[in-house]
Amino acid sequence: MPLFGAKKTTRGGSTASTVVRKSRNSIRPPSTKSKESLPSTAVPAAATGGQKVASPVGSLTAAPSDSDSEDDAVKNPEALPASDVTIYNEYSMGPAFGCKFPLQFIRLMIERLLTVKLKGKTYQPGDAVKWVRDMADEVNFKMEGLCRKPRYKHVIQVIVYQQNGAGFFCGARAIWDKLADDYTSCTFDGGTFMCIVMIFGVYQY
Repeated sequence: MPLFGAKKTTRGGSTASTVVRKSRNSIRPPSTKSKESLPSTAVPAAATGGQKVASPVGSLTAAPSDSDSEDDAVKNPEALPASDVTIYNEYSMGPAFGCKFPLQFIRLMIERLLTVKLKGKTYQPGDAVKWVRDMADEVNFKMEGLCRKPRYKHVIQVIVYQQNGAGFFCGARAIWDKLADDYTSCTFDGGTFMCIVMIFGVYQY
């Protein structure tokens, strides 16, 4: 069987075979710098067994660059994550540092209020009822404006009784958390009467 690309020559009655070797560059398509601009070329039929096959060079597509994604982010800012929102994946099981019930400030506020409202007054049964209501409302108003802390609720109790030599006992009981809940009380001596103000602060879990 004769070799591929062989030619027969006759010299003086004798037959000799000469092999013609083809260079590899003769079957390669011309190379360029950019593969994307190359058209689809056909491979010679001799290299594919007589069938023309389209070269896959022309079917290559460019991969998306980073600049394309940046342009999409600028056009659609709502797709970006929010930078001004803080999300806490936790639940507070107690008051934060510095946010407990401010007992010292509350006690100072009550002492000043008792002095302003009850100083120089004489006990009368009809007036005592009004004093109790006014003191409770005024303390509650001050608590809402100046002494309010996050997730705290307060209970106010005001007692006014006549001072005529008889004794008076006052007590309170509650089930609460010693680490978060607290209370304070103030007593005012008006000569003919006594006034006791108690405030309980309860933390809401």
